[in-house]
Amino acid sequence: MPPKSLPKYTIRVGLIWLVPVGTLVLGCFHWTPLLLALLLTPLEVPKVRSRLFGGRAKKLLPCLKVPALLRLSLLWVLQVWFIILWRANAPNSDAQSPEASSEDLEALRISVVLPCAGEGLYALNTVRAVYESLPPGVLHEIIVVDDGTEPPLSQSFLTPDVLEKFQVTILRHAETVGLIGAKKGGGDAATGDIIVFFDCHVAPQPGWHESFVRLIGENYRRIVTPVITDLDVGTWQQRGTGGQAKCYLTWDADFKWFESEDPYVPILSGGLLGISKRWWNETGGYDVQMVGWGGENLDQSLRSWLCGGEIMMAKDSFVAHMWRKPDDPRTRAKYTLKAGAANRNRLRAAVAWFGEFSEKLSSFPSLQSERRNADGTPWYGDLSNILEVKNRLKCKSFAWFMHRFKHVYEDGGLIPKETFTLKDASHSDMCLTYEGSAGTSPNGRGTAVLAPCHGGERQRWHGANRFDKGECCSGLRAWNTDQCVTGVLDGKVSTFVCDVSGQNAHQAWQLDSGQLKQRSGGFMQSDCVTPADGSLKVRRCSGASWLQDDVLEPIESNLYKKALAELQL
Repeated sequence: MPPKSLPKYTIRVGLIWLVPVGTLVLGCFHWTPLLLALLLTPLEVPKVRSRLFGGRAKKLLPCLKVPALLRLSLLWVLQVWFIILWRANAPNSDAQSPEASSEDLEALRISVVLPCAGEGLYALNTVRAVYESLPPGVLHEIIVVDDGTEPPLSQSFLTPDVLEKFQVTILRHAETVGLIGAKKGGGDAATGDIIVFFDCHVAPQPGWHESFVRLIGENYRRIVTPVITDLDVGTWQQRGTGGQAKCYLTWDADFKWFESEDPYVPILSGGLLGISKRWWNETGGYDVQMVGWGGENLDQSLRSWLCGGEIMMAKDSFVAHMWRKPDDPRTRAKYTLKAGAANRNRLRAAVAWFGEFSEKLSSFPSLQSERRNADGTPWYGDLSNILEVKNRLKCKSFAWFMHRFKHVYEDGGLIPKETFTLKDASHSDMCLTYEGSAGTSPNGRGTAVLAPCHGGERQRWHGANRFDKGECCSGLRAWNTDQCVTGVLDGKVSTFVCDVSGQNAHQAWQLDSGQLKQRSGGFMQSDCVTPADGSLKVRRCSGASWLQDDVLEPIESNLYKKALAELQL
């Protein structure tokens, strides 16, 4: 007898299940192709179809009139389309490992990099604190980068017995190359799965590493920062538990601390962080042309966010840090910075990543964004090494970053919809005028006075800071500065660094019907900033005191709207 051939419907059913089985084998399984196969299989089996629909199958199911091969082709296209759509919207499977087992996480080893320049005993204290904070098997190595210390640390505090006891390797620079160069050298030399950078004057608290390992183990493109607390340099113990972890980027390429509810961090402060060795290599580490200290945190943060990574705060990880305090000689830096180096570094990061928003940098004379060398090249140097990373990783735009952190840039007032002047209602030739310069205030404070109106930028103001933990604006900010109105002192308006979260009640001043009113505790107070005899006072509100005039859309708002339209956000 000739062998029986398979029924046609058996072959068709097998082809229906081709895509679901294939996705399972290839590790990209999704429920939608499976459900389609389950739904259509009964329709291809004559006996089942007959029981379900009787002789009316072709009448009730017009699809059966289509040739079987065409039906299957359309099904395959639909199944594959669902897979492609799902994969396009899913987190990167190489980066995300949400089901990483405890064994996988336990296998990760940490290299701690400590850049030390003239730290002396603090280097030994930090090495000991790091070593004692980690359980056996987690620490892969401690790399101390001795950045030109004299005498060398290996001849003073980090002697051979200390190196052996605490698993320390020293990289020695005969001359100081600066914090960025020291960290770059240490990061490149590290061989652990996770690189942790700490300043050379910290005391990590017990268990700090657990969240680092877990968060980076889940996503190798995730940078993690701890809650940074205060270190008592006399006892090398943590002082209190209050700390900070989050910063945001300002238009003058600086960074400010702030608070928010979510765990994501727009900008690193830079000194304390963890990053996988793989992501360090892929993003190129630090910009090799940055010198000294400052700006590397901006570049690294934008490299991560715009190029497929993210930054998270480990809210249960605490590291005590010695802050530089002018009145405490024990905390003074033992190295000097080259004049202009920090501005150059910040400008490099901003020009490389701001894109069309680089136009805004000219608003800040201290950055000298238009300055050129004698040969006509930009004074901040060649950016090709950063641009190579940007192109290779197909990084997103700066507008995407600001939209990602809408609660800071839109709701916090960094992208004001309008700016305006405030004129004395009784003397319209006098305007509220900020007395400082554009950009960051040197001491975090400022003042504003009544002065003859001249139409300059220092007389332009806008709403700022989140309102009731929501949209803008609960305060008043001097345009192109970091300063918000906090009250009146000695006839002048006093200002302080804006709290974009809106939590600072002293900055709750709003324009309402020509009055600059203070708002506190959710209820409108009767106090207003009022012009009086060429000075400014806080008085009981009575009638309009200010004329809001010369309302304009600022350049950053105009550029942002255009960028969002192009991104379809």
